[in-house]
Amino acid sequence: MHEQIVVTGLGCIGSLGHTPGEFVDRLLEGRTAVGPVQAFDTSGCRAHTACTVGDFDAAAYLDPVKLRRVDRIGQFALAACRLALDDARLRARDAAGGDNVGIVLGSYTAGCRSAVGYLGSLFKQGALGASALSFSNTVGNAAASLCALEFRLRGPNVTVSNKEASSLAAIATAVEFLEEGRARAVVTGGVDDLEVVFYTTHDRFRALAHGDDGGASRPFDRRRNGFVFGEGAFLLVLEPASAAARRGGRGHGSIVATSATASNDGLNAWPREPADLARCMRLALEAAGVEPAQVQFVMASANSTALDRTEAAAIAEVFGLMGVPVAAIKGAIGEFGASGAASVMVALEALHRRTIPPTVGCDQLDGDLRVDVAPVARPLPARADGGLALVNSFASGGTHYCALVGGLPAS
Repeated sequence: MHEQIVVTGLGCIGSLGHTPGEFVDRLLEGRTAVGPVQAFDTSGCRAHTACTVGDFDAAAYLDPVKLRRVDRIGQFALAACRLALDDARLRARDAAGGDNVGIVLGSYTAGCRSAVGYLGSLFKQGALGASALSFSNTVGNAAASLCALEFRLRGPNVTVSNKEASSLAAIATAVEFLEEGRARAVVTGGVDDLEVVFYTTHDRFRALAHGDDGGASRPFDRRRNGFVFGEGAFLLVLEPASAAARRGGRGHGSIVATSATASNDGLNAWPREPADLARCMRLALEAAGVEPAQVQFVMASANSTALDRTEAAAIAEVFGLMGVPVAAIKGAIGEFGASGAASVMVALEALHRRTIPPTVGCDQLDGDLRVDVAPVARPLPARADGGLALVNSFASGGTHYCALVGGLPAS
């Protein structure tokens, strides 16, 4: 039996706020970050919207001298990492303090923006015209490595890229490191940023939301026609419960169990077989010795695509038809590799506040999808044990992760 893994720190730089409290407050109010793309020209695209991080001043978190060598996604990661470590009161920067503190970061887009910029300069101006300083940001593990260097994290340093499931895959990996005793604490979660080539390529695949309603993200809604890209950084500090107690660390909740499965879908296809997703959910419950009836709500991976239909059927297979309240947050913050970590953060806060998040964008539930969702926040019954929520993160291409998270017991 593994020791309980507790969440002692939270840090976020998100499209709805730059602290977990602010982010969740706005989410529970039913706000959405969907808006016109401002960073580049989308006039040649079918889609024109995204959920972007605004009013972000990296200099508030980092030495301005260092900012010149760090790209936007690295700035997100460094800021969220600082916030998470501060929240955990974990001083890894102290001498030898970070020897057993690791980082496992999930990302779908890390390195893309810098690689496009570097290669553009290389092709247009030749080798001497491309900035050598920007080259280090072109690799996928740059953001995690920047965090390890800045905060002297000398434990495991791992980057995970499993498309939309990247950050929940990172959290599952971090849990394994802690359970195996390979680290005393791990900073984990995900980071992504909006990038023009990535965006326009998905637009050409006809994957992005578009149309007369402005290109909204509508999970489980009958009008859904594609996802909206999001961005931001959502990081958690995880520790074994005994280690956190010894240093006086406070908890936000716990990662009770994780699971991972795969299915034989096309490289860019959303999962089609409900049984594949149901198996992943059941494995998480079985790992924790939990019955479906003990789960208070499900944080769905639904993102306004064909995934919604498959996931709705899978949830019914595990919990029964309309058998559990369901919430999906991608109508408010979009789809990206860090969305799974955002869902974990929101689920922990929702259990603490005894409130099920709204499914923003689902105003006209698809009648074929028998799932218990609502466009407004709903109260949760009080539970002495803090309650349980199941978080799903299902990626195109057949990679599936789930995490069962627990709230804080009533004091």
